Amino acid sequence: MGLIICIDQVTKLWVQANLVVGTQKHFFGWFWLTNHRHQGFALNLIQGLPPALQNLFFIIVPVFALFLIVLIFIKLQDNQMLTSLALTGILGGAIGNMIDRFESGPVLDVLEIRTNGFFNTPFNVADMAIIVGVCIVFINTLVQQRAERQS
Repeated sequence: MGLIICIDQVTKLWVQANLVVGTQKHFFGWFWLTNHRHQGFALNLIQGLPPALQNLFFIIVPVFALFLIVLIFIKLQDNQMLTSLALTGILGGAIGNMIDRFESGPVLDVLEIRTNGFFNTPFNVADMAIIVGVCIVFINTLVQQRAERQS
């Protein structure tokens, strides 16, 4: 978790020091570095909501997620290392973005993938950790359920 938070914050500090807000710089291939701040949540999903609802969302969702993650950690068995790592990534990503919210309000996105309109949404290391963690938990749950049905 600490590694995710560290990489997230270091990339954000580097981008702030080297790119003017609102600018992008080609990194390689489809990847662009960007200095983009947004008030939205999870890839700008709630950007269009009124500020009061956004603020409520920013309080309720992280607290609820933290509560759920702690409950799941308590119930995890020793053989569920993959789920534990995935939850650690989710938690690290959530903390990385919460640091931005407490420091400046909007979250800083530092990467963008440009693929001719397929996916042009800015994101950061914390977002990647959350998305990868959720996917791993989902896939791992499906695999475990299938194994339990077969036995």
